[in-house]
Amino acid sequence: MTGTVAQLISLVSFGNEFLNTGIMPLGFYPDNSTFQFCNSVKYVNFKKSLFTSKIKEVSFANDPLQWLILLKKEGCKKLALYFKNSEDQSKALDHQLAGLIGGGGMWFIEAIYKNYSDFMVNNWAVTNEKAVDRRIWSVRYGVTAWQQPTINLQFEFFEIKEELNSVLTNIEDFALINNFSNWVTVFEKARENLNSTTPENNFYHKDLIVHKNYSLLARQILFSAGSAWVFGGMGSWNDLWIEDIEINKLYNELSSRLYACINKSFIAVSNSELYTQNS
Repeated sequence: MTGTVAQLISLVSFGNEFLNTGIMPLGFYPDNSTFQFCNSVKYVNFKKSLFTSKIKEVSFANDPLQWLILLKKEGCKKLALYFKNSEDQSKALDHQLAGLIGGGGMWFIEAIYKNYSDFMVNNWAVTNEKAVDRRIWSVRYGVTAWQQPTINLQFEFFEIKEELNSVLTNIEDFALINNFSNWVTVFEKARENLNSTTPENNFYHKDLIVHKNYSLLARQILFSAGSAWVFGGMGSWNDLWIEDIEINKLYNELSSRLYACINKSFIAVSNSELYTQNS
């Protein structure tokens, strides 16, 4: 998965741990691997100036820890993920742009209160390209919608697992038939994670979530979906050239299905009711 999506999942997981227990997880920020290339992570509102229509940016938290403390103080009950596909995909499908910063649709963090939800999006910008420690990115999370009806998307785990297994099997078969041998291995491993007792073992972000809060089934889905993320730029699954029109059509259909299922998997696990999913 991209670093932007990984950070969203981590913020929701560790954020919910704090909102539920009142105890800030040790070593979360800035030590979590999803922040390893970030020199700052701030939270802002967008407000109109008093006498003009100009929108100004107002910072309200200088890091994730300040943000979580503020959320709890204001009565936030839970954090969740929400994803919205791009309205216009006539020039490029969402999965084809998913490896680019800001591409592939729009992710939101939903902050759920008693009677409403606030929604925020992120923006990543390179602000220190020559950083010795490789922390080149500045990240801002901006609240774009206030006091909206709560969405809190929920999906049934067993249905998600079956759907993910099906699309992985189909796309693995496609890769095998068309001699994309390197990708066969990727899809095969992702499918194996669906039945592994340690699905996180070979995953890059081993600290992605607060593991104790998720059942084995939830972790199988999350880390299988994360391992199946093949959408990037040059050299990725998106970069394949298929001349045959019909084969190329099937390639894009399967890729779109996989992308949608992966995103659904991330949401299903992130939004699951913590402390009730343990096995």
